[in-house]
Amino acid sequence: MSKILKWLVFVSIFCIGGYMLAEWKMKKEVISFLERKVPDHIDFSYDRLTISLMKGNIAFENVAVVSLGKQTSSCEIKVNAEMLSIEGFDYWKILFQNAIYIKSLTLNKPHLSFKTCPKESDNVVANKSNPINLLKEIFVEEIIFDAGKIEIWDSNEEVALIAVNQINLSLKKVATDPDVIKKYVPFTFTDYNIEIQNFNAPLGEFEKLEMASLVMNNATIDITDIVLSTIYSKVELSREIAYERDHIYLSIPEIKVDEHNYLVSNDSLHVNFKELLLSQPKLEIYRDKSRLEDFTNKPLYGKLLQKLPFKVAIDSVFIEKGAIVYEENIPNNVKAGALSFENLDAEITNLSNKTNVEEPVQIQLNADLMGTGKFHLNWQFDVYDPRSTFLISGGLSNFNTSSLNDFLVPNLRTQTTGTIDQLYFTISGDEYVATGDIKMRYEDFKFQVLNKERNGVKKVLSFIGNLFINDGSKTDDDGYRYGDIETERVQNKSFFNYLWINLQDGLLDVLTGNGKKD
Repeated sequence: MSKILKWLVFVSIFCIGGYMLAEWKMKKEVISFLERKVPDHIDFSYDRLTISLMKGNIAFENVAVVSLGKQTSSCEIKVNAEMLSIEGFDYWKILFQNAIYIKSLTLNKPHLSFKTCPKESDNVVANKSNPINLLKEIFVEEIIFDAGKIEIWDSNEEVALIAVNQINLSLKKVATDPDVIKKYVPFTFTDYNIEIQNFNAPLGEFEKLEMASLVMNNATIDITDIVLSTIYSKVELSREIAYERDHIYLSIPEIKVDEHNYLVSNDSLHVNFKELLLSQPKLEIYRDKSRLEDFTNKPLYGKLLQKLPFKVAIDSVFIEKGAIVYEENIPNNVKAGALSFENLDAEITNLSNKTNVEEPVQIQLNADLMGTGKFHLNWQFDVYDPRSTFLISGGLSNFNTSSLNDFLVPNLRTQTTGTIDQLYFTISGDEYVATGDIKMRYEDFKFQVLNKERNGVKKVLSFIGNLFINDGSKTDDDGYRYGDIETERVQNKSFFNYLWINLQDGLLDVLTGNGKKD
């Protein structure tokens, strides 16, 4: 073997040995760093560590992280992943620029499990601030969660508060430094993409939220097959409650959001949407009136918006081809009476609880009432008006009143005949009283009072009642009769009950008053 060849072999062996020694030394340094820097309340373990100095890659196989002690709202955090890989670690920057640069950080099939703290927790750490002292700037070109799973449990690990069957997450240009790390959001990023499959979460004691998928990026949000529902059947809910409570089922095949952003100011989250679209939502509400009535004061919508735990501003909300079905059941052993709105289209503008928004919330709605009449509504209110004032106008046309009998017969023991050709109303009010006016053009309007079994007519009462009802013949030149509205709000009832008693008062005045315009 020639001398040059021997030297080449020697140099190669030396370089390979030196490289292997350097990787071994680097591996020891990483292990030592983790042992020294990982806090005592965090247990970090893995099966295998591999390092490539040439590529700047570090990989941990079968990673397990357990954090005990309240550092956030969780008392226990567990993370398991098939692989935690770091690629493109820049040695030059950490040695000469006092910064950490990583091309990508990837968690493969991570399973994140959080356990919330009990309210009576006396955890010492929970009552202390826990600032993170970071000495270097950190920059990661991309952070990837690949095929992850998330679970958030209550303090006893008996109820899953949030469950996500699969999540894929990508964050671009993630950065933090000694100042940013101490802020409400401890890092910054530019582009992001989130994909979630099969989201489930209970909403209190009686309802749950389910979602088939969510795709979210910097520009848009697309959610499919959302369901908000009562966890009990109608019969089971009646057994569980002492006071009246709505049994609900809301399904929305698709929700789309355009131009959204989120800000944190004074420890308050601000949510901003340019446009929100709900396609074909269907809301079914059932109330068992045999339960005790709840006399708790119910605030109007302006005050409910004020009480949200975050600030929201949505320029426009669109509802397309929606439906609402409301059923009431009273203890009479008959089929529940139902009111329905189909083909519901609505637009809501200036939906916001921010104090600097001067324009009122405005709602425009069009729907088919009971499959026949054309109903429209215009509604506006100021969120921060101290008296919760509102203005509503609307109308109903081509409505066969007999279609209401499915609701009137079981609930009010009455039935009607006749047609409302045109009805218009305007109502202004606040949380205490409302006034307004109404006009109606109708034909052959009559009603009948039914017996207790609802299978026969009480002819005497029906005859006496119809004596006071004008059949629509005594009208102005355009065929209208007029009425006034003046009501007081029942404080423990919803806003829609308030609207109903206003319309009821106006209709009664049209039918039994002199019908003249003041």
